[in-house]
Amino acid sequence: SATKNRVAASLFRSSPDKKVSPKSPNDSYPTAKSSVKEKKGDVPPWLPWIPAHSQIMELKVVELRAACRERGLVMTGRKAELQQRLLLWAKVEDRQRVADRLAGLKDLVNDNKEEDEESRTSAEKTYDVDALTKKRQALVSDQKRKAKRGVLGLVDQSYFSNNSTSGGVALDKDENDEHSFESLTAESDLLPSTDGQVIADLSRTFNAPSPAYSNRQVREMYLDAKAADKAGDRDKAMAILTELREVTPNDMRVVRRLARMEEESGNLAAARRILQLALRNDPKNPHLLHGLGQLERKSGNDSTAIRYYQRAIASDPNFPNPYHALGTLEHSHGNIKSALSVLKEGLKACPENHRLHHALGDVYLDAKALDMAEKSYMEGLKHGPHWGRPFVYTSLSYVSYEKGQIREAKNLLRQSLHINDGMHAQGVIALAQLEESEVNIEEARKIYRECIMSYEKKRRSRSPLRPRQSENENISNQFSKSYAGDKWASVFKSWARMEEIHGTFETAHIIYSKAARLFPNNVNLLIRWAQLLAEHGDVDKARLLFEASCHRAGDRNADPYRLFAEFEMKMLNFAEAQSILFRGAQAVSESSRASVDGKSGLATLFHTWGVCEDHLGNRDRAEVLFDDALRVTGSGESDSAIRSLILYSLARLYFLKGEYILAQHCIGLSLKENLLPGGNSRIW
Repeated sequence: SATKNRVAASLFRSSPDKKVSPKSPNDSYPTAKSSVKEKKGDVPPWLPWIPAHSQIMELKVVELRAACRERGLVMTGRKAELQQRLLLWAKVEDRQRVADRLAGLKDLVNDNKEEDEESRTSAEKTYDVDALTKKRQALVSDQKRKAKRGVLGLVDQSYFSNNSTSGGVALDKDENDEHSFESLTAESDLLPSTDGQVIADLSRTFNAPSPAYSNRQVREMYLDAKAADKAGDRDKAMAILTELREVTPNDMRVVRRLARMEEESGNLAAARRILQLALRNDPKNPHLLHGLGQLERKSGNDSTAIRYYQRAIASDPNFPNPYHALGTLEHSHGNIKSALSVLKEGLKACPENHRLHHALGDVYLDAKALDMAEKSYMEGLKHGPHWGRPFVYTSLSYVSYEKGQIREAKNLLRQSLHINDGMHAQGVIALAQLEESEVNIEEARKIYRECIMSYEKKRRSRSPLRPRQSENENISNQFSKSYAGDKWASVFKSWARMEEIHGTFETAHIIYSKAARLFPNNVNLLIRWAQLLAEHGDVDKARLLFEASCHRAGDRNADPYRLFAEFEMKMLNFAEAQSILFRGAQAVSESSRASVDGKSGLATLFHTWGVCEDHLGNRDRAEVLFDDALRVTGSGESDSAIRSLILYSLARLYFLKGEYILAQHCIGLSLKENLLPGGNSRIW
């Protein structure tokens, strides 16, 4: 076609490594038929003339070249270049095909507006009004059939009778419907009153403004967002999802993924706002209710999380996720009986859900019912996917360890590392720490080293779509971004901890430097590295790392600012600490992204700031800051320790100011809030 030749010619002109001589009008590009004759079997028989994106990505290099030859495209280049060339051609062809069809239909509608009655009748024949009429008959008859459902929701028995015509649509495709267009119009007000109105409605449809994106484009954008999230490019994924949310506000997939990414980035308030706005439009959506429950649980509001989980279960009893979340939450609180009840109820509704079997095994393991735990884990292994097997093997190793079968536990952990190319971080940590507990330091070090080398190899940028890194390029660019849910930072922390105890400072320092290159945005890694350097007297480098951690945290969390200030206070730099604390409090308290439920670290920051002001002699200011710390502290049981510490500091401050009654009152409250039996020595 003309479009084919135009696209092929443009691709030939854009090729930098091949000169193409101009062809005469009689020349033609190779056709699919001639290409097949040249080399049979190169193009799969299932490949359509205009292939989809997924179909192109499945082709091998030889098949890609054959497909390009059939379509008159350049056949040289690497696989990525061939794929891109074929994708561009398919995109242009598909758009041109759609544009030609729409142009023909719009021209036909516009011509009908200007023609007389005779030409309009001809246009109606072109539109096949009889076919539209039959389609409308089928719709109305289907509505009648649905209206005849009985009390139990069953269709009347007459519907299944071949002699009955009241159903509207005959069961035999060859039967003709006896209803006329006039009777159908009288029965249904959904049908236009005249044939001309059918043309007018179609005209309005074609002339209406098209949406910003088609369904196909929306699907491709969502897949691109998932791919970007998996590749570690979270900024790109969130930008695509934000755009999709505006275009498709009722797509719950977009809402859930966007909220999850906001939560993983530390923006709990933004994640909560996204889910609550979506829940207003769909108040019984179990996925949204479960997502809000997970968010509240992460924020420490366990009672609110339980209510959301229960609402999700009531909305859809066959949805397994809220059963799993509620059961593990009850288990974490030590409510073994409640956890067993919830998980067993979930298994009645979803008997083949591997996560429920696994969670049930964890409860049995904690209750020392080892045989029942092993049975539950085996059920999870039976029903679970291949990628979930490492988690089951790791849990089975815990059972073997509790039984005293150390060798069997090691074998199970090594078996968990042989699946998914050894990318099971929890298994690496468990096996290395098991060897460390037996004082096999060299064996544990070998496990860490080999597994991390394999992980670095996976993260190294080897994509054919990206150019190779130059020798002068920054070494941090040699690795691709970490994928969503990557737990390997914990492996580096565990190895560095072991080297701090059983190894040398230099080895731990090298491990942290490796981890910082692979996880440049991990604030906890930077803080632990800075604390290591501070302990060994490298104050300047420690200060730089603390400053970098504050920069990475931004306005989401106050803990890096507090730890940086405590470091300066140990160096007796109270003025510097005061400045750092003020900067952190201002950033986090004024941020819309910080958590508003006491989990952003403001309470501990205000407490440290009060201690700093006390050392500077500003006791009135310190009292105000301690009050602010109590004000932003959460009300849950998990915040009892920080409340006790703040009240203890207030009691000391009142004692120094000579206000002994207030000091006695605060120390009594501190003792009440303390979770340790009998309090601690400082309180007494």
